[in-house]
Amino acid sequence: MNSESNPHLPPLPITRLTPARRALLLTMLAFVLPLAVGAYLYVSGWRPAKTANHGELILPPKPVPVADLGKETTGKWLMLVAGSNACENDCVAQLKNLRSIQVSLGREIGRMRRVVLANDETSALAALRAEQPDLVHVELTSEWATALALNPRHRVFLVDPAGNLMMQYAPDAEPKGIRADLERLLKYSWIG
Repeated sequence: MNSESNPHLPPLPITRLTPARRALLLTMLAFVLPLAVGAYLYVSGWRPAKTANHGELILPPKPVPVADLGKETTGKWLMLVAGSNACENDCVAQLKNLRSIQVSLGREIGRMRRVVLANDETSALAALRAEQPDLVHVELTSEWATALALNPRHRVFLVDPAGNLMMQYAPDAEPKGIRADLERLLKYSWIG
């Protein structure tokens, strides 16, 4: 006697999948499988070998003494130019490129500040500061020199609004690459 003829017996378990149940399981698998793979990759510590950024990420980001830079830089993305030598022609050229990059980002211009860390104000830097009054010039302290691990050639550094040094560029970095990184950072950043 089976359960169909006797209503008091429990129904038999269904051992085969109906097309509706198969579709439901496949749909659930399509949602759960990527989450499971992502969780496994995260827990295992896997990171992609190549990234889309043009600069060198500083991992983990290093806190830097942004309070020394003044009130106008508080809560802004900072594009720092620094080197152990005086700010001469190559440094001034980098600062001009950064100004062009900042202007090209349009409405995001107010979220960034350009800062040059240099001990002596050379005639080239003084002339540039006269042209660009929004350029912040700060004396290079030993604390900054240690934090940036400076070399003689001037480099571009990015500091986030929380005061963390998070990216650096080679002295001969392409302005297009710096702009692309900034554009991406500003698009996805909720701070600054």
